[in-house]
Amino acid sequence: MLLKKKRKRRPLKPRSHRVGCPFCWEWLPDPQHRLDVFSGEGCQGGRCECGAFFVVDETGKLGGQALLDLQALACDGDLDRAMQLVSGTDFELKRKSVNDATPQFRGRVQGQGSNGPQIWALLLK
Repeated sequence: MLLKKKRKRRPLKPRSHRVGCPFCWEWLPDPQHRLDVFSGEGCQGGRCECGAFFVVDETGKLGGQALLDLQALACDGDLDRAMQLVSGTDFELKRKSVNDATPQFRGRVQGQGSNGPQIWALLLK
């Protein structure tokens, strides 16, 4: 009788994947490290062709910080102006899970929030 060896499972590696903009559904450009934001260490973010700004919340747990970074990014680093923006009046906000956009990236990775990495997008009115 032949016994099969158990295969070793490879660790889940995040593949380079593309995510669509929550506003125009075009592919978002690769996020760049930005320092003109609210948090001191910076964040990963950028701007879509439709004019929407976006940041990546890699843990899925820092939505408040992501929103503050996003507002500062949309105001070119002017924190006073960013804190005066009113949701619904000055901008529209949408959130999208990265796991929903890429089926091959599904699966729970230790240390992430219940929804995994999130894309937060803001469009000024």
